[in-house]
Amino acid sequence: MLVREAMTHKIKTLTKASTLREAIQIFHDLKIGIIPVVDENNQLLGAFSRSLLYRALLEDFPLNEKIESLFLRDVITVFDNERLIESTKVLKEHQIANTIVVSEKNDVLGILSQADINRSSRLGFDAFGDTINSLLRHMHTGALAIDHEGLISVMNSAAETMCGRSCETSIGMPLENIFPDLHDILSSLEFTTEKFVLRHVTINEKKLLVTCNILSAYDYSWAGLILIQELTEYETIADELEITKRLEQTLQTITESSNDGYILIDHKGTIRLANKHACEVFNTTQKALLNQPVQEQIPEMRLETALTGEFTGEQIEAVKIGKTQCLIGKIPLVYKDQIVGAVGNIRYRNLNNWKNVMKRLDSLEKEVSYYRTELSKFNGTEFDLEDIISQNKSMSELKQFARQVANGFSNILLLGESGTGKELFARGIHNSSNRRGKFVKINCAAVPSDLWESEFFGYADGAFTGAKRGGKIGRFEQANNGTLFLDEIGDMPLSMQVKLLRVLQEREFERVGGTETINVNVRIVAATNKNLEEMVALGEFREDLYYRLNVIAIQIPSLINRIEDIPLLANSICKKFSHLMGIDNITISPEVMKKLKAYKWPGNVRELENIIERAMNCLYGKVIELKHLPEHIRNIDEIDAVNEIQIQSNLGQDSKEVLKTNSTTIQYKQKINDAEKEAIESALQLANGNRTEAAKLLGISRSQFYKKMNLYCKA
Repeated sequence: MLVREAMTHKIKTLTKASTLREAIQIFHDLKIGIIPVVDENNQLLGAFSRSLLYRALLEDFPLNEKIESLFLRDVITVFDNERLIESTKVLKEHQIANTIVVSEKNDVLGILSQADINRSSRLGFDAFGDTINSLLRHMHTGALAIDHEGLISVMNSAAETMCGRSCETSIGMPLENIFPDLHDILSSLEFTTEKFVLRHVTINEKKLLVTCNILSAYDYSWAGLILIQELTEYETIADELEITKRLEQTLQTITESSNDGYILIDHKGTIRLANKHACEVFNTTQKALLNQPVQEQIPEMRLETALTGEFTGEQIEAVKIGKTQCLIGKIPLVYKDQIVGAVGNIRYRNLNNWKNVMKRLDSLEKEVSYYRTELSKFNGTEFDLEDIISQNKSMSELKQFARQVANGFSNILLLGESGTGKELFARGIHNSSNRRGKFVKINCAAVPSDLWESEFFGYADGAFTGAKRGGKIGRFEQANNGTLFLDEIGDMPLSMQVKLLRVLQEREFERVGGTETINVNVRIVAATNKNLEEMVALGEFREDLYYRLNVIAIQIPSLINRIEDIPLLANSICKKFSHLMGIDNITISPEVMKKLKAYKWPGNVRELENIIERAMNCLYGKVIELKHLPEHIRNIDEIDAVNEIQIQSNLGQDSKEVLKTNSTTIQYKQKINDAEKEAIESALQLANGNRTEAAKLLGISRSQFYKKMNLYCKA
């Protein structure tokens, strides 16, 4: 306890100009023995005591006499933050009953008197007594206190229960009358030099362990203290320990006789059991493993994962320990809904029967690993524009341009045939930007006509029958502060184009069935394999929306216009499916590569991937041969096909410059156009007007066929 907790706070002070009359009044009002004398700043100057007052009155000083010449200047003080026990020593040492309490700055704070000290001591003793009573009341050990006359003075509730008597009928009664056995034990101590003794007694058919203590009459108010413990609980515990010991011996015998290795850990991950076969696998001894953390001694086993509660029952993993391939079974041990440990079973003998299982597990692990990687590329932030495989100059320039415009806010329109990688560009642009929101994709061709608005804008609670409680956010809200990728934008109905245009202009919308206006900051990246300009001319696509989307246009070249990328793409696809199928890396023969480079690839990279996947499913060796390719690719004439592709590529890339510089080339191009027109008409006749079949006969995609037909056969 500190001085400030015990001192008298409410006091009055005197100054040098105060009179004896004022001092008398303060002594009368406060009943204190000393009054501090302070200056105008409450700084202590000295003290005026009752003895000084009596002396002044005896010497016939008038009551109006100032105390300036009378008060004591050299006074004993204590600080308010001192321990009370230390201040008490100061009062005893100087043989004074009162002292003044000051702060470290000499400000007067109060008075500490012997009465204050006595009051605080009484409070402390009372609190100590309450603590002792509470302790006795709540302890599980029975307690009896005997006074010097042999009467029971204290008996707690635990002693009541064990002895079968209440406090009311026991306290104040002689111990020898109530509990003669206990009295005999306590009395026996009087004839020995021992301070306490342990005995077993039976009271009311209960086995009790009694500790008797004899106390000095000079030091304690009690003559004896008896502590009682019921042995029934201890005997139960001893029986349980014996059963546990037998079970442990049985478990040890079973595990040592097994052909498998066993590791047992407790809830802290400490190894409690390791049989000889487990030591054999890990090339160690039982002494080195026991009582050690399992994650430090055998980390490859990862047995501590069984303590996390992530799985129930047995979990089996294929693990290679050194040069030994093992199957590790992990089982959590549960007692009263709490995990108290785990058992690890190591199977490493006669694993021939497990080979097929292990191969399947290995294949599944590789498949999961691949899909995780792919998923992280598409859903996370790993995918980058540089991950688009190409060594084509035009593609490199496109990627550089896409990276340059990524940090802007303008809408982007990606153009190109199906399978050229428009979505990859969209994701790469988003991940190269500084937009913190999500990349959200929606395929405009796959949304049912009656769900357009709710899919894009979401709906409010109760918007329609069957609506999700609480409503649902739409794709625009999901993509807030991010990128919304509108794939197949050319398939969006005109009715929806109007609403999309409003959101692009106003940057706000309302949910279906809602009234709240929602503001969004979304960048639009749209993609299509259709000719939007032609659709605008035909009234199939809104002109104002087209110009809103076509701020930055990126035309992705077809695979036929970047033949040099085919080997890179083909080898990358082979590596991908080798990993997915769990087989060694597959290579492509030079003959197959020539055919791949000669083919026109109307389906672009997607078709190339399908062709290689088909070939790998037909493969028995490690090299893709011509026989593994579809017939329509095997039968390609490489020289003619490559020349035709080169001519078309050159015409597509350089036609403008050729037209400007050489009129002969213009005539040549006209001849090619006439030939293409004649070929289209012939194909339509052979296919009986079926345009899809006509496109197949010409070896081009349907979209290419429609473009050329619209160009040459408008009539």
